[in-house]
Amino acid sequence: MISEAFFQVSGMTCGACSSSVNEALAKLPGVVESSVSLITEEAKVIYNDEHVDVEQLSNSIKDCGFDCSLTRTRSQTKGNGSVSTKVSIEGMTCGACSSSITEALEKLPNVSNVSVSLITGESLVVHNPEVTKEKIIETIEDCGFDARVISSTSNSVKGFSTRAHIKGMTCGACTASVSEALENFPGIKKASVSMVTEDALIEHNEDVTFDTIKDIIEGCGFECSQIGASEEIGDAVFISDSLNEVSLQIYGVNDEVDLEEFSYNLEAFLKSSPAIMGFNVMLRGSTLASDDRYATNHPIRANLNTAAENDPTDPTYNELIDECHITLDDTLMGIRDLVESLNAIRPGVEFFISNSIDQSHTAQLNVLKRVKEVKYWRRSFFLSLACGLPVIILNRLQDHGRLKNMMLFRGFYLVTLLELVLASDVQFRIGSTFNKKFLSFLKNGGKQANMDVLVCISTTVSYVFSLLLIFSSVWQGQTEGPPHLLLDTSVMVFSFITFGKWLENKAKGATSTALSKLLSLTPSTCLIVADTDEYSKILNSKANEESSLGSVMSDIPTKTICIDLVQENDIALVSPGGKVPADGVVVYGESEIDESIITGEQLPVYKTKNDNVIGGSINGPHVLHIRVTRTGNKSQLKQIISLVRDSQINKAPVQRYADYIAARFVPGIILLAFCTFLFWLLSCYVFIPEDSLPKIFMADVNGKFYVCLRLAISVVVVACPCALGLAAPTAIMVGTGVGASHGVLIKGGDVLEKASDIDAILFDKTGTITTGEMSIDQVNLESSSLSSNDIWNLVGSLETHSEHPIGRAITKHAKSELNLNFEDDVFDTMIQDLKILPGFGISASVLLPHNSEHFYQVCVGNHKLLEKQFPKIYESKLETFSKNVFQSTNTVTHVIVDNVYIGHIELSDSLKPNAREVVEYLQHVRKLKVGIVTGDHRHVALHIAKELGIPDSNVFSEVSPAQKDQIVSELKTKMGGSEPAKIAFVGDGINDAPALSQADVGMTISSGTDIAIESADVVLIGGKNDKCSDLPAVVYALDISCKTFGRIKANFIWAAVYNMLMLPFAMGCFLGFNVMLPPVAAAIAMALSSTSVVVSSLLLKNWKAPKITSIASMSPADLESQIADISTFKKFSFEETNNHSDSYRSRFASWLSKLFHKRDVTSPSYDALSG
Repeated sequence: MISEAFFQVSGMTCGACSSSVNEALAKLPGVVESSVSLITEEAKVIYNDEHVDVEQLSNSIKDCGFDCSLTRTRSQTKGNGSVSTKVSIEGMTCGACSSSITEALEKLPNVSNVSVSLITGESLVVHNPEVTKEKIIETIEDCGFDARVISSTSNSVKGFSTRAHIKGMTCGACTASVSEALENFPGIKKASVSMVTEDALIEHNEDVTFDTIKDIIEGCGFECSQIGASEEIGDAVFISDSLNEVSLQIYGVNDEVDLEEFSYNLEAFLKSSPAIMGFNVMLRGSTLASDDRYATNHPIRANLNTAAENDPTDPTYNELIDECHITLDDTLMGIRDLVESLNAIRPGVEFFISNSIDQSHTAQLNVLKRVKEVKYWRRSFFLSLACGLPVIILNRLQDHGRLKNMMLFRGFYLVTLLELVLASDVQFRIGSTFNKKFLSFLKNGGKQANMDVLVCISTTVSYVFSLLLIFSSVWQGQTEGPPHLLLDTSVMVFSFITFGKWLENKAKGATSTALSKLLSLTPSTCLIVADTDEYSKILNSKANEESSLGSVMSDIPTKTICIDLVQENDIALVSPGGKVPADGVVVYGESEIDESIITGEQLPVYKTKNDNVIGGSINGPHVLHIRVTRTGNKSQLKQIISLVRDSQINKAPVQRYADYIAARFVPGIILLAFCTFLFWLLSCYVFIPEDSLPKIFMADVNGKFYVCLRLAISVVVVACPCALGLAAPTAIMVGTGVGASHGVLIKGGDVLEKASDIDAILFDKTGTITTGEMSIDQVNLESSSLSSNDIWNLVGSLETHSEHPIGRAITKHAKSELNLNFEDDVFDTMIQDLKILPGFGISASVLLPHNSEHFYQVCVGNHKLLEKQFPKIYESKLETFSKNVFQSTNTVTHVIVDNVYIGHIELSDSLKPNAREVVEYLQHVRKLKVGIVTGDHRHVALHIAKELGIPDSNVFSEVSPAQKDQIVSELKTKMGGSEPAKIAFVGDGINDAPALSQADVGMTISSGTDIAIESADVVLIGGKNDKCSDLPAVVYALDISCKTFGRIKANFIWAAVYNMLMLPFAMGCFLGFNVMLPPVAAAIAMALSSTSVVVSSLLLKNWKAPKITSIASMSPADLESQIADISTFKKFSFEETNNHSDSYRSRFASWLSKLFHKRDVTSPSYDALSG
């Protein structure tokens, strides 16, 4: 077991002392990590207690000449859950690349899932903690690709998420091989590789370091570097929102700086600040590290040993980078305050942020637009063309004029030399990229083949055959003319392949337009008020003097800072046309804000004082002053960017079939080419008489062998695994981007596939179908010893702790009754034993200000709470309730104080605009069965259903949060025939999270809770002009999913048809008709095939939102789309009243049936017993 031991060490006087103790501990077998602090005189050791014990650790310290005593120990229990690791892979060029990575990773034991994206160049690997990220990287590198870890997260007690940037990936086989290598490594849970962003996200346990992941990726043949710091997950998740990883470079540490004094002061500050949860500082090769668990267990902050080892005589001493990594709790200290405090430690020594948001976004934009790749392939194309055209011209003219007789020596001609020099330059300079992949292919014993291997084989065969012809000419002393070489084939294949790569990368860059736009929204600088306190005084003192306030505001001192230094509670000034720097609240001014790129809301949104604004939105015609509320990773824009990026990594399940085919495609083509060559060779020389052969064999000057070889080369060149590999990723990239631009965030290709085949959709009521802005219609209080003010004080102080719309409405009304301000004033009570009862209500002990001796036992909730906890009151009031309360179409809340019924409150809610139109569209246009799930009383639920046009039998009422997921699970079984039905659920609250997870597709509204958003597959961010944008987004999500999945199927069909049509031509099946596909024409066809797939996916950008209009009339047949015959849902059980017949539902029985599957809209529903 991994344990921690803490020792108090006495006698250390300088950095050399702490370093000697640290080195001694590190040398012991079983020691995972050690950290010694000179300031606190404490040593922390993480060790494996099966190999070393506390006594040995203590003796090691004492052997260094210091006294020590054990202060405490603790065990680190490692979780046995899964790990998700994301890796960035470089070098993938086609589907064969990604599939080979996927296949290799899936072969690793304890790997449960692998997802490799050819477009984003990232891989996501889910595995057990036993699979390390070193093994994953090694497996990917064995596939011939470069890779680096982006992130790694664990579902267990402790783990890490690491992001890595990978250079060199060119196709899907590259990403697949990297993914496979990563997933095969023990300790790595998940790896997701994106070829478009060239990033990988790796989730791994704490034993897996980035160096290990880097080794695995580099073993695949790709370059790898880490992006930011690894993020700790698991038991540290609860602090993830407030922790911020800050990387700083230190400038000014020179010979004039007393290094020991500066180190002492720096460590003293870092240790003493409560906001700094962990740190690691490297100065001239020596390392300072905190003893906090956030630092010592963190891979990025592991002790850094350098060659210099604090030796000024070492040549690399002055070249070392002085840097600092800090884990900061920005709720206690802002990042700007941190930098200013660090700069004050020593005059002349300054700290600068190295993981700048602006630099990071610029780099990501370049990757997404594939700037480097486009430039490289464009340059390669023009170079190969510049060399190729002369080779072709010389090849055509070598039998004419003086060229035929210009011989350097017997058998070796000048034209041959010129062709050879030009072709060699192309073969070994431009072709080096392909040659490296071929060498990796040979190194791995013929595994992980991709398109690059095919290109290299075809061009190398042409080049080598040409060399043999030249050697033969010289050997025989040929004088009748120069030999006819295949060098023109080699160079032109390179020319057309590089041209295709150029077009393909330009098209790939266009697929990520939506994400690129989001990344470009963050401004690089921000104008803030220099003195926030003085600003607040002016704002408060002149709040009622609008005319004079404007002139004063214009004279307030300001300063411009880097966007990285913006922190919460800053007052930022947004000029007309400027970008809002961070999420915040308007404190002065009014203007219109353009949020179209973020929310999809096309019309400008009017903003005035106290309105929320989103960072990245664009200001209108007037100046706004905003108080910053969220920055960095906590901002809405950053979360949207992360969601969109991750969605473009996760591949659709149908892509697994393509990867399976692509992994076997290249070896199959090589075998097919060999068989083609062998078949025609034997036909020409053994089986078929010369006069019966196709004319092409007799017409070629180089003879029959030459034609056989060209046929084999054509087979190798024309086959294209790229089209298969790009079919799904490019469509997913464009589809998720289109969704993001319309306020729909779809979390990956798997969600797209499931959402395209939904049978029924369930809506939560409050806050989803309705506005959630409840108002009190009626208050019925019975006579009691408490005054009205006392009752509202008790009820209001209780409900102020509730996030439910009912709680907010009651709180607002209670404050109104007590003449309190809703935003600022609080109830003058004391609360103990507060209990939130999901699906029932809320209870607590409340102390009123005028009665300090008695705590009132207060319960506020629905009739289920009354029935369960106060059965006597319920029975006594049952007759009264039956006459009025149970018949009400309002939501009813009961109040009980000290076991005495005080009365009930009736609240009403209104439908969101467009709610009925959306439901009708889903029922009659998309042919879906629509239902409502709510905890409200039956009459309330039926009233809402009637307004929406939903059949009564499709209403699930009085449902507790624990039962919502049961309903979804039961519906899957009952509605389905031979296979479970596909159910979507739309909700917005914590109580919806289980149902969102249980549903095939969970959709949540962005105004919902973080837990609901995390559980959902689709996030609907909508516009903020009104409440009508949430529900139409449900229709948009389904329509985009159907269109995108349809495009994926069309791309797969095109890829399959292309190969089935072109291969027979290349193999010579039509030579009898004197039709042959030469290698150059095959190269053109192959280049255009992959480009056409990308262009096909780009057509999704033309998607238009469907028009949602009211359907005036409904036929009886339309109303038969019933889900269940349920009046209430009680006692956690279902009873079946009607047997349901199985319907034919063989979805996805095979890959082909999956491609052509259409929903059987006539599938029978099922009926369940009314409660």
